[in-house]
Amino acid sequence: MTDVTELEQRIVAAMDRIAYSADQMASAPSAADGQLAEELEVERATNARLAEAGTANLARIERLETRLARLTDRLDAVDDENARLITEINALRATNTQLRDGADADVINASLKAENDSLKAERAAQIAEMDEILGEIAPLVKEA
Repeated sequence: MTDVTELEQRIVAAMDRIAYSADQMASAPSAADGQLAEELEVERATNARLAEAGTANLARIERLETRLARLTDRLDAVDDENARLITEINALRATNTQLRDGADADVINASLKAENDSLKAERAAQIAEMDEILGEIAPLVKEA
């Protein structure tokens, strides 16, 4: 029986060593766990940067949409002004036609000069508006 007792003691000692080793392995992270932890931290940092970039992009998109809405409103106003000027020019042309049909040369010349000045003013206004609009659009194009 001493052999059985001796074997039993050896088995118990071996089991104690196995339990101790298992406890040591569970409490101390392995090199692979450390590497995984580092990779996890890198991924978290990358995700944080991407989230921040996404937030910045959303803010930029909102700013661009606001500017686009403002420019669209301005273009609508320019279209309305151009329609008004076209109506005015058509009225001047009709007046000039009437003057040519029954007035003297001085009146006709004065009327034609007024129409010409009106056309020049309209053109200058259109150019100024387009320059202003292009000045607003150029930064948007550069940002895109």
